[in-house]
Amino acid sequence: MSIEVPAAEVHALSGRLVRSAEEADDAGARLGGTHGVGETLRVAVESFLDCHRAGAAAMAGELRWLGGTMAAVADSWLALDGSLLAEPGQVEPR
Repeated sequence: MSIEVPAAEVHALSGRLVRSAEEADDAGARLGGTHGVGETLRVAVESFLDCHRAGAAAMAGELRWLGGTMAAVADSWLALDGSLLAEPGQVEPR
């Protein structure tokens, strides 16, 4: 099976993944503060929020990694294409 995706589309997807990582960071940052919770539930709520902040941080890290990997793949495709294609006016590749 073969799937053809232009490098520009892969770069665009990479950028979207990086922006999604920033949104995950923001979500984790919003999960703070237990000032509205009574003493009885405070420890449980803090633990709950810690778990969700950790999940948001992990998601952000994975999205950044995937976005960077996809950008590197698109760059390598472009470099390969550039090395295989002849420059304008040439018959042979570089």
